Amino acid sequence: MTAGYPPCQAFRRCNLGVDDIRVCDPGLTKIVTIHTFFALFALSILGVFPMGAVTLESVFTTVNTIYEAALDQERWGDAVGLLRDLFGGSRACILRFGRDGVEATSSVLDPELNSLNGMEAVVRDPFTRTHLEMPVGAVWQRAAIVDERAFRKRELWQDWFRPRDMHGQLVCKLASSGTANWFLDVNRGSRQEAFCAADIDLMEKIAPHMLRAGQISRHIAEARAASAFLSMPLGLLVVDGNQRLLQANEAAETLLARADSPLVLKGGMIGVSDPAALQDLARLVADASSLRDGAAPGPGGTLQVPSGARASGPARFALTVAPYRDVHAYGLARERCAAIVVTEIAPRVSKGFEAHIRTVFLLTGAEARLAADLASGLSIAESAARNGVTYSTARTYLDRVFRKTDTHHQSQLVATLKTVQPLEAPALDRERKPSAVPKRLPSRNSRSKRQIRS
Repeated sequence: MTAGYPPCQAFRRCNLGVDDIRVCDPGLTKIVTIHTFFALFALSILGVFPMGAVTLESVFTTVNTIYEAALDQERWGDAVGLLRDLFGGSRACILRFGRDGVEATSSVLDPELNSLNGMEAVVRDPFTRTHLEMPVGAVWQRAAIVDERAFRKRELWQDWFRPRDMHGQLVCKLASSGTANWFLDVNRGSRQEAFCAADIDLMEKIAPHMLRAGQISRHIAEARAASAFLSMPLGLLVVDGNQRLLQANEAAETLLARADSPLVLKGGMIGVSDPAALQDLARLVADASSLRDGAAPGPGGTLQVPSGARASGPARFALTVAPYRDVHAYGLARERCAAIVVTEIAPRVSKGFEAHIRTVFLLTGAEARLAADLASGLSIAESAARNGVTYSTARTYLDRVFRKTDTHHQSQLVATLKTVQPLEAPALDRERKPSAVPKRLPSRNSRSKRQIRS
């Protein structure tokens, strides 16, 4: 924090913990509103608001909108506009600096500044590095941490800031995650008063609410992502552009634990056991995680890889790599990521397949047994003999399966069943180290999702 302007302890006492927020709680909006009210009530008693245009009503409206944006990412544009007005700025924005570039939610529509050239100019300037090194929650003026005279001789000022009348700059660091950092940035023009101690003091009162809103937003997004991940029968992993593992569902953990797994987790990085496919995977991940012409990520792609146990044998797994937008907070992604979907290529069906398709398609036990047999390559007659029923009865079961799966012939049914085939659970492997398998995502009832680390 800026020396001489300690954060308001009343705000800290009024803050609700993230665990007090329930994703599906119908009273969530009320909780946030009450949270805002008591925090502002404490401030009004302490008399900490600076004199001038700032009123209790304007602060209440701004803070309340910040918490609404925590629940609805689309509201961050409104929150940024209110923050600009609260501080009497000419413009304001929330910025995300990452290895893959810069994104912003701004109060001013400025396509040129938000273009690839503009963002690259911001990244090149030495003052950006100084900003990135500041701790989360810190509040400062640009003029207090950089040589303003030297700054005004450089490209960023001459070509970008000066033409937009961005003379004064008040900044708060909101979050940091991996290689990405988030900032709230408020600017004033040359005909406006410079930011003063009262403005810094007010920002330090607003900052805990911005940080708390970010935590709530991340908590909700992660809980929803965990629920979606857990419900997928296919292996799903999310990695950054360098193949660092960020998230994985239980099916993917199952695959990583298998002795014949084509995937390798080492030092928190995902790779493949087949050297020939290693470069192809890196290329697809980099493509899906990178911008093309500064506008959209690449499409990724699919490759086939052999199992780890017999790398020289035929391909048994398909890895599909696609862009994945990982919403972190403040309406901006943590970083551009890639999703890797793993499917097993095999004529046989995995253990538990029969029970799985019974649940997915609401089949009876007899119908599920027939469907599983057909998916594994047996004929109707072979399945009937195996299950001790007549051919006519098996045909009756098949007609019911067609109806429940919305298919019309046997090959279409098998193709449909294969799309929901779960990965097979691993056999016991005493030689595999436990640390090679990442931590599981928590169950649906867990309060938060743990990130995978190695």
